[in-house]
Parts: sequence; structure tokens; C-alpha cells
Amino acid sequence: MNVASRTLLVLVCCCVSAESAELVTLTAETWEQYAPRGKEVDCIYGDFVLKNDRITVVVANPIPVRDANLTVKEVGGAVIDLTVNDVQSDQLSAFYPGAGRYSLKFDKANLDGEVVVKGNDQKGSMPVFLSGAAVELVCNSFASENLPTMVVSYRLMDRDEFLTVTSTFVNEKNEPIDIELADSVRADRTFETGNDTTTNLAWWFDKWFGQAYGIVAEAHAVELPAPEDRYTVNLPKRRKGLVVWYRTESTVRLAPGEKHTLVRRIFPGTNSIDVRAVANQLAQVTNRNVSIDVRDAAGPVGGADVVIHRDGEQYARGVTRKDGVLACNIPSGKCDVTITSISRGTATIAVGEANEYLVELPQSGYIEGRITDAEGGPIPCKVQFRGIEGTPSPDFGPDSGDHAVKNLYYTANGRFRQEIAPGTYDVIVSYGPEYDAVYKRITVARGEDTILATILVRSVDTTGWISTDFHSHSSPSGDNTSSQFGRVLNLLCEHLEFVPCTEHNRISSYRPHLERLGVSHLLATCPGMELTGLPGLINHQNAFPLVRKPRTQDGGGPRTDEDPIAQIERLALWDAGSDKLVQGNHPNIVQMLGDRDLDGNPDSGFAKMVGFMDVIEVHPPGEILMEPETGGRNRIYNWLQMLNLGYRVPGIVNTDAHYNFHGSGWLRNYIKCSTDDPARIKTMDIVHAAERGNFIMTNGPYLEVELSAGGKTVTAGDDLRVANGKAVLHVRVQCPNWFDVDRVQVFMSGRPKEELNFRRRESPGNFSPKTVCFDQNIPIHFEHDEHVIVVAVGEESQLGLVMGPDHEKDRPVAVSNPIYVDVDGNGFVPNKDLLDLDIPLLPAISGTGASQDSREIPPP
Repeated sequence: MNVASRTLLVLVCCCVSAESAELVTLTAETWEQYAPRGKEVDCIYGDFVLKNDRITVVVANPIPVRDANLTVKEVGGAVIDLTVNDVQSDQLSAFYPGAGRYSLKFDKANLDGEVVVKGNDQKGSMPVFLSGAAVELVCNSFASENLPTMVVSYRLMDRDEFLTVTSTFVNEKNEPIDIELADSVRADRTFETGNDTTTNLAWWFDKWFGQAYGIVAEAHAVELPAPEDRYTVNLPKRRKGLVVWYRTESTVRLAPGEKHTLVRRIFPGTNSIDVRAVANQLAQVTNRNVSIDVRDAAGPVGGADVVIHRDGEQYARGVTRKDGVLACNIPSGKCDVTITSISRGTATIAVGEANEYLVELPQSGYIEGRITDAEGGPIPCKVQFRGIEGTPSPDFGPDSGDHAVKNLYYTANGRFRQEIAPGTYDVIVSYGPEYDAVYKRITVARGEDTILATILVRSVDTTGWISTDFHSHSSPSGDNTSSQFGRVLNLLCEHLEFVPCTEHNRISSYRPHLERLGVSHLLATCPGMELTGLPGLINHQNAFPLVRKPRTQDGGGPRTDEDPIAQIERLALWDAGSDKLVQGNHPNIVQMLGDRDLDGNPDSGFAKMVGFMDVIEVHPPGEILMEPETGGRNRIYNWLQMLNLGYRVPGIVNTDAHYNFHGSGWLRNYIKCSTDDPARIKTMDIVHAAERGNFIMTNGPYLEVELSAGGKTVTAGDDLRVANGKAVLHVRVQCPNWFDVDRVQVFMSGRPKEELNFRRRESPGNFSPKTVCFDQNIPIHFEHDEHVIVVAVGEESQLGLVMGPDHEKDRPVAVSNPIYVDVDGNGFVPNKDLLDLDIPLLPAISGTGASQDSREIPPP
């Protein structure tokens, strides 16, 4: 049989033993027992699990369009999850045999999805369950113009600490082919990596999430080759994640009909010491057991960083368990070991021939949080620790963490106990911009608990409106490594009240994390997604609510399309055209309206997208007060132009947060809602209020805007008939104690009106130093139809330290959505004013009358 004529999946089962290796298809029945756990788990139904008593491996089902997430694509036949069994913490994004150049898929025309079981001449349909002394999964690729056929075997034996991966390259062409012997590994962000040519090892280690990976290569599957025949490993810096195997060079020339076999063993461990120990065993280097027990006067020290040095160079590292012990296998001979605890300091010991070592560290200090609301009840909050008087600020963990992130601690109920180095700290306790922040200075002594007791007071009254963020991400999105549990803690502790889950290209849910924390009554949520395609920023859209189908490709969501109009239409009509909110994410509005190819010449753009768009992101909001340069990009200014052209799409601001260090909270929207209790929020009420534009955009200030005429009062997003041109605008602004607003500016059809510009320094009587810093009724006379937007800004204020280093210097600003004023009784008609900044538009668009339905657009 021509090996390139079909793609074959082979399952091999050898003789059964008492402790059998297993090969299982993931189904609803097998999921709980066989699906691994960890931050980076991407398996779904139909994927294959190879498992023994040591490790669990997931190979993605080799079918078309099998993507793990946004950036880890075409994973069919690749290893996508890998973890040790005793402490499961999958952190692997993917291992691609052949560096992703070879597509491993079923040939349904020839195989029709069947599974072949070797050894007993039986054929069966998936799902499969096999056990024995060894299990094997085999698949192969088709030959292409520049590549041979590659047959890949994944074999796991009882009690092996490694998965054996064998790639056989076959040249079925009539001329020679040069192939590069390379694999690729996606292990992102918090991993350190290295290689050891003496054992042919490439390794990755993430100490924060407790998982390491190693790969070694040998020339033959059974016999250990002579040293001169072994492969040497290289990790080229210019090609991140690539693992190149070579002897004299990394390429092999295959003559017509010739084959070449590359055998690797890939394995997980809890640290880089573990994976180096496995590599040593495979290279016949003798290991010995060493136990390092780290303690202070109070008992075991868990989480201590243990670094082993041999011959003056770092060899490997690990982290002590909760019992303070790091048990490891290291080569014979002397070495130096450095033990570090961020709250205790560092100790160094010499390790000789003994097997057990006790290390004493000074005691840590501790912060015990006892934070309550005004009634003495539990309250979520964010606690910052900033070292002063020579005390360094703490670094509890990476920005992808959960409770302890950099110098922050997120607590879901105000109670916590956290290790911290002795010293003096300024502490900031906050719960979003509706609460006054608390500033304290504390001194932490070694071996003692320092009580952090305080009350968080809600000073800003937002009755009838709830805070939202419609756009944030975590690790399932694939373009970051943040814990999704940590994302939920970040959102919760910034006092967001409604947040859909919007991972890239995957329908997911925050609900399990809220239930784990016991705070479902404090944060309303629903499944949603961001559909993220090309080209560029124009083709990103959010939608919620969506029907989630757990453990399936993309969570049951739609696929991307290279045509942004087709993509947003697909998203809008998903779930049989169900009622949902569709949001345009950070678009280039000029490109969308009239310059598709961004060449500066008018064309049709992607204007038809607007017909499916309920809201559009226009952040950062403060740029509404900036004069844009010709050819520059000011999204909120372009939105004002868009409104004047008759595209009636509410503007919205979101954080698009990807990491958990102050990631969420610094932008939000206040949306009109019939309840102030998150436990009673109905998702569709939020959807419909957002579609109407009944919300204000802010990075902190709470802005209320109402316009009254003829006995009727409306708010942002509404229409108002002003028959005689006379109306009263009521503007009210509230701020907590950590920032201020000193200017209120009214915009009429996108232009700031100087007669409606109020500054504290010029008219101090209009402002107050209290929480309600502005509360005025402003008479307005309308001569013709206008849309009215109100901006409140702290020109002489900053958000400050509460919102972290990236945003502490941001000016507080809030922007209302438009109120549409109809003077002549013919409905609101836009004025087509481009606000003194030309943008490429076809004449038919720039001169067409406006529609009043946000689902309609001017003809292209």
C-alpha cells in the first residue's frame, strides 16, 4: 500500500498487566476519570488519552479544523495536554512533531473514521478503550510538494515516565528531499527553558504552576546508540519553541524511496530536577535520591525556591511542597544548593554524599486580613502592598496568577493570611470606584501576624445602574497564560457586577469559578465569546449570551472568516438567530466606514458590518477631548463622525484585559438596570439596555445625565422631542476619595460647546469637594436636531495608585452615550458634519440620509 494514500489511526494493545497502560477516547462517560487537570487543558470529546500510573497524555483527534485555541491551531495528531498524575497541573499548550509542518488528519474517504486495533485483527468504531502493557496511537500525513510523508507513533508503556514519539519520514517522490529534524513546543510566558547536550535534553519549567517538560532524542527505538550516533539538541533563540535535532547538521537528505526514523521521549515533571532525572536515566547517568527539608521556627516552609548548582553553573530547580520537602534525584557528586523564600530570605548549603538535608530559614512575617463592609459583613477587595523606607515591594507571583499577583492580594471575602517579608509597607485596600479606598501604613515583624483590619465604605450611589465589562480574557483564549480563576477574582475584587465570559474563539463560562468562591450572588455572568479573525483589528467581535457546548470544539461557537462582514453576520445569526448583543471590538472605524485596504482612497470599507453591530468599542474615552491629527487614529473621535453620518451605534469601553495584575477594573460601563442586586440581573435586560445605548463609559467617575423637555425626561441612548427648542440638562457626577472631577463639558453633535464648558477653577461654585462633586441643571436651547454627549473629567486629578502602575497617571473621565434631540418632529436627523477631519468616504455614504435603526446603515 502507498503510505501516502491514506491517513491511518492505529491503536495497538499488548498483553494486559495488573497495572495497565490505557488508551481512551474522551467521551461524556470517560471524561471525569481521564481528562487531565491544569490551567492549560485544551482537550475535548474525541481526543485520545494515553495514561499509565505515572503520566497522562492527550493527543488531539487528527481531524480537520482541530484547534486548541486562538493561537494554538491545527493540533490534530499533536500532544496538547501532558501532566504527571500525582499533582496534575497541565501547562503545555502543544507539542508538534515535525514542528507543525505536517498535517495529521483522517482521510475520511478511505478510512471513514474507523479505528484499527492491531494484534487481534479486529476493527471497531470510536470511542475506544484499550489497556495492556503498552498502548500505541499511530497517524500519518500526506506527502506535499516539499515534504515527505511522516508517520507518527505515540507509545506508552506501563510505569514509563515518558511517552515515546517515533516519526518516520518516507520519500515517495522521484527526487531527493531535504528535511529538517525539528519539533516545536508551545510552553508560554512563565516558563524558563534550556537544554543539555550531554543527555540530548530540551526542557521547560514553570515554577509558579508546578509543571516541567523534557524531550530527548535517540537514533534508534530499542538500542541505546553510541555517543557519536546520538542526536544533539538545539533551541534556536531566533525561532521560539523550536527544538532542532542534529548530529553533524539538522537536515537529512532522503533519496527516493528512503526512510528516516526519529525517536523522542517526551515527559512531564513537577520541576526541572524531575525532567533532568528522567533524561539522566535514559542516558544511563546514575541518579541518587536527595531530600531537602526546609523549615523555620514555626514549621515547614512550602513554596521555597530550591536551585541546584553543579560546577558553578545552575543545573536545575524545584519548589518545596507544603510539608517543606523537595525530594529529588540528582547525579552523584557534590553540588551547591540555594534555597530562597521571598518572605524569609536565602540560605546556601553544600550537598555531598548524604541523602537528607535540613535547612533552617528565618521566620516570615504575616498579614492577616480582616476587611469588612460597613455592616461588618464580608466584602471582596484588592489589597496592595508597597514597600517603603528601604523595604522592597513584594512579588507574590506572576501576573497570570490568582489570589497573590505581584504586590496584590485578591480576596473574595476580605479574610486572608499572606506571608510577607518583615518591613514597612504602605497598604491600599480598594473595591472599585464606588467605594472609598483605605490607605494604611503597617510594620511587619518577623514571626508575627500583623492584623490588617479596616472597613470599606460605599460612598458612590449608583442606584438603577450596574457596572459592566464586556471584554476580557484568560488562558483559554490562547493569547495569554492568565488563570481564568484569577481573572474572575480580578473582576470580582474590582466590583464589576455583570461580566460575560468572552474568551477568544471559544464559548466558555465563569460560573464554576464563582461557585467555587461562593460569590455567585455578587457577580452576574453568562457564556459568550470573542470571534477573532483576520484581517487585523477590524475582524474582532464579541457576542453574548451564547449557548455553550462544553468539551467540544470552540465550546460550540462559530468559526472565523477572512471576510469581516461574513464573520460578524455569522456571529450575529449564531444559535438560530437568537437575541444577543454583538460588539465591534477596537475597530479601525475609518477602515470600516470607507477605506477597506487602508490606502487613503475611498472605497466601500466594511460598512455593512454596522448592520450587525449593537455596540462599538471606542476606548480610551479621554481621547474625546483631544484634537486628532490628520491621518491619525482617534477611535472615539471617529465614533463622533460615525454618529454624525447616521450610524447610530452606541459607544462602549472595555479593558480587553489579558493579565491579572490590575488587568480588569480600570475601564467599565454603567448600564441602566431594573435591579441593583447582581443575583437578580437578567442577561437580556443588560443586552437590551446596551442596544439602546442606556449606559455611560468611564474609567472611574460615576456620571448621570438626563435631559428634560415637555414633561418628559430621558437618559443616555434615548430620544427626546424638544418642540420649542428649550430643554434642561441635568448632570450629576460622583467620585470616591481617590480621584476627582473638575470639568464638565457638553458636546453637541460631536463638537464641544464653550458656553457649556464648566471648570472648577473658573466657576468653583458649580463644584463640590464632596462625593457628589457636580450637580447642576443646565438650560439648553436647540435650534435644530442634535445629539448630546456629556464628558466629566479630572483635568487636575489622576486615578492614582489604586489602579496600578499602568493607569495611575490616567485622568479620571466619564463619557455619556448620546441623547438624540428631535426639534422639528420628523425624528432625529444627523448633520453629516465630519468635525473638520476628512476621512475616506464614497459620496453615496457621505451624502446619504441617516437611518434611525441601529440595524440599518446608509447604502454603501
